[in-house]
Amino acid sequence: MDDDVATWMVPSLVSNIEPRMHLCMDASKYSTPLELTTVVTGNSWEKSVLNSKVPVLVEFYASWCGPCAMVHRVIDEIATEYAGRIDCFVLHADNELQIANEYDIKAVPVVMLFKNGEKCETVVGTMPKEFYVAAVERVLS
Repeated sequence: MDDDVATWMVPSLVSNIEPRMHLCMDASKYSTPLELTTVVTGNSWEKSVLNSKVPVLVEFYASWCGPCAMVHRVIDEIATEYAGRIDCFVLHADNELQIANEYDIKAVPVVMLFKNGEKCETVVGTMPKEFYVAAVERVLS
């Protein structure tokens, strides 16, 4: 399977759905730069995402997910390119199960974009940067 288009199941979220193959790889070989993105938690979700004055990009990830590290790098680039126009956050899906369940996160990585507190775009899996940029542009238009 091509790792660039893989979607990784969140084990703690899949207990109530049909068993599926869990893809495994050594996530430690990937860096997970979060320099330009901020971690959002259940405590900061409403203020940072739902009540934001600017559009918000949230990457749902897990620490054991290798492809998530690849998406982190892309999101960091987007955060730089769109600084001041969107806010970028990451949310650890295994640690924030209530939010992950509310947005029906069954696999990671998932990138969601919000505008005026409403979810308006979703990109599931590891995709080329152009997919994320196109979603950001649609939200900004």
